[in-house]
Amino acid sequence: MFERGGVDFSALASAAPGPELASVLAGIDLAAINGHVRVLVLRAWERQSSWVSAAMYEAMAFVARSPACTPDSPPEVNASFSEFASAEVGAALGLSPWSADRDLSFAFELTERLPGTRAALAEGTINLGKARAIAEETCCLSPELARVAEEFILAADAAVGMGLTRAQLVRRLRRKVLELDPDGAEQRRREAQQGRRIRFGAGVDGTGSITGQGLPMAGTAAARVFVKTLARRIKGDGDGRTLAQIEADVFLDLLRGRHPRTAVADADESPPATNADTADDSAAPAGGDTAGADDGGDGEDAGDGEDAWDAPGDGGACVETGDEHLVAKVELVADLETWLRLGTRAGELAGLGAISPAVIDDIKTAAAGGFEHCRTVTIDGKVVYHQASSRRYKPTTTQRRLIQAMHRTCSQPGCSRPAIACDLDHTIEHRLGGPTCACNLAPLCRRHHRAKHEAGWWWTQNQPGELTAQSPLGHTYAIRPAPPPGTGPPSADVEPAKAPF
Repeated sequence: MFERGGVDFSALASAAPGPELASVLAGIDLAAINGHVRVLVLRAWERQSSWVSAAMYEAMAFVARSPACTPDSPPEVNASFSEFASAEVGAALGLSPWSADRDLSFAFELTERLPGTRAALAEGTINLGKARAIAEETCCLSPELARVAEEFILAADAAVGMGLTRAQLVRRLRRKVLELDPDGAEQRRREAQQGRRIRFGAGVDGTGSITGQGLPMAGTAAARVFVKTLARRIKGDGDGRTLAQIEADVFLDLLRGRHPRTAVADADESPPATNADTADDSAAPAGGDTAGADDGGDGEDAGDGEDAWDAPGDGGACVETGDEHLVAKVELVADLETWLRLGTRAGELAGLGAISPAVIDDIKTAAAGGFEHCRTVTIDGKVVYHQASSRRYKPTTTQRRLIQAMHRTCSQPGCSRPAIACDLDHTIEHRLGGPTCACNLAPLCRRHHRAKHEAGWWWTQNQPGELTAQSPLGHTYAIRPAPPPGTGPPSADVEPAKAPF
């Protein structure tokens, strides 16, 4: 494996950890090699560190199974861990009782319940952080199910080049645990919520901390998006604080009953954000989706702004705002069988991770009372349906611009009135549950908007931009937006441009 008189660095990349590799690594002068080779050395040290960790926790497990003895006693090993093993381990390694208990628990998981994880750690194919994550996430399962989850996640990690990150591994493993033991997951969730609480603390730097535990997932997700969205709006008004500072101040202001837009931050002397001019568009008119109600005029709505967007790093949450309130939607993704309660696959709450079918049911129940969420349905990993629940009636500026760019004229067959001068009509009326989103909006000029609601025209939208209109006399017309400029082959009378080189 190694050349005489030097190191074969090409072999170092795949060298198995152990005493021989430790000896070679100890003799390498990092200052005498280039950056490319230093990366190989770094990876080799990590594999070696994993091997050492596996050996150390195996030794810890043997200590925990050792009976009382003297220096001259013969070797003996008990069948199980001693009740007071943490006292011996804590004293030997200088650990607190809590840290000793934690390490002993991990040693037990490696040596008794997760042989595959211990082997992978000893081989250096996973690091200590991943091994701990596997043990922590599967400790709630029976030994048999823990082995199934272990086999799944080790295979998933091995299938990805340099392996999954710890966060990626945890997300996949939590989903698998929910699917393997849905009844146990629901019981654990209910027990945790029964013990929900808030902790208040003080830091050594003179600051405070507030932590909520055991909170319902639906409420946690909504609160997360609400705080982040409100902070972005305040930042957009020119506030000098960082976004993270604004989020923390919004959180504290809300808990103290103060309006975040007018409260002056205690943390610094930044001026408070100013209230944006907004218009009340939170409810549909009592008569339904009537002409003109969608703000089909020729101006921009002062109250809409850029309120509905998928902000990077926000977990895909859909956000909408009204006049004196802000409504935050959470993004919920699950496969069709889970939505129909025909399967036990876990769903996902954007930004927070895997959730059980029972949590999905909670969110669906909350939706009947006005809880805002976007639902995405998948089949075999592909998105087949998306719908946004919404109490909002009037489209946002962003939505209006998207629809106008998509259609450019009134959707009525033969009508060429520009979309910018049209009403944005809800294909399925808002009062009947039609969402305010691109999948349910289309431009209709005032005349044809009235024709839909007063003369009996019936519209359906198969997918965003593709509509079918049925006349009062029973004829149907397929509507496809005109292709955008530049679509299709060039005209025959246009000479192709010459290449610039």
